[in-house]
Amino acid sequence: MNFANPHAASTTASFSAAGSYTLQLLASDGALSGSDTVAITASTVSSAAQYIYAAQDDGTIRVYNINNAHALVKTLTFFAGQCDARGIAAATPTHRIYTMFNSGGQGHVACIDLLTDQVLWDHVIHPAVDRGDVTPDGKTLYVPSYEGLSNSPYEFVVDAISGNVISTIAMPIKTHDTICSLDGTKVFMENKSTDARIRTISTANNQIIAITNKFSGIVQPFAVNRKNTFVIADVIGVYGFQYADLTTGQILGTAVFKGTAWNDPGVTHPHGIGMTPNETEAWVCDRGTGNHFVHVFNIASLPPVQKRLVTISNDNPHWLTFTIDGRYCYVAGDKGKNQATDVVDTATYRRIGSLGPSEDLLEVDFNNGQVTATGSQFGLGRVQ
Repeated sequence: MNFANPHAASTTASFSAAGSYTLQLLASDGALSGSDTVAITASTVSSAAQYIYAAQDDGTIRVYNINNAHALVKTLTFFAGQCDARGIAAATPTHRIYTMFNSGGQGHVACIDLLTDQVLWDHVIHPAVDRGDVTPDGKTLYVPSYEGLSNSPYEFVVDAISGNVISTIAMPIKTHDTICSLDGTKVFMENKSTDARIRTISTANNQIIAITNKFSGIVQPFAVNRKNTFVIADVIGVYGFQYADLTTGQILGTAVFKGTAWNDPGVTHPHGIGMTPNETEAWVCDRGTGNHFVHVFNIASLPPVQKRLVTISNDNPHWLTFTIDGRYCYVAGDKGKNQATDVVDTATYRRIGSLGPSEDLLEVDFNNGQVTATGSQFGLGRVQ
């Protein structure tokens, strides 16, 4: 900051907080007079920031600054060793973040305080766990009993503060992806069995209150809108996705990929789907050799119509999610291949950068040292 004072040297000042400051200017000869004292008021300075927290199989969470070209800010450790990261969730009121992971025949959930970066607890829940979620109030975790186990026909209800298991919810075997609704009233669960349906559970009593009709195959990753009435889902045997009415349970239709071919006999389904926060587009990962694409469909009206093919860096992308405001989509590479996660600008549909390998990531926002918002590992609609 330069001041026009004939007796003062050129001076620069910076201020890190709002308030009233007194700046004393020294003349070139070092003398100081009353007229050299200037009272100023600094404008309010915000420490607001948006970050991506991305869990990796080396037992760490990498933290990236969204607004600084996704530069790496710091690395947190939730587990001392290699693991299979299965999910991530966070709650704003309790400023806690959770990772679900498997290692050595044990299914863990670890909890970290976002304000101190300290691991609060790491509990073994089951021989294996899967991609769970936390209620928005930060009180309850819903943890699947793992897609690969045929002897666990239930999902765990866990106290998100203590990490203790409260109860279980009866489910078909191979419970998998689980989404807590943004209004905190419902939980949506799918499983890898031939049941081929999505169940809706009330968070008030942990009872199943709705079940969809059967999809055409086993349900894979899925995403729901803010009003909890509409779902899009990857389905085994469908080269595209299916969509359903969660209120009536009716499977409304199938949207098929265009512009690419299902050319890998070992691939049975796409894996990775989400809707933009404004609920106008479905983004769906392709699969197969040479298919390094994400298909974008218009879902503002039905049936969905493919409008764009986004090129990414890896074949067989396995997961995607968005920032809360929808500016960026994060597309993970093939699972277990240690491939970079692409950052895609949703306005231009172009890849603009990459993060370390992770399909377990979400946004956390801070302002003046407090957590102000948390995103989701799932590509959820956010229209009120």
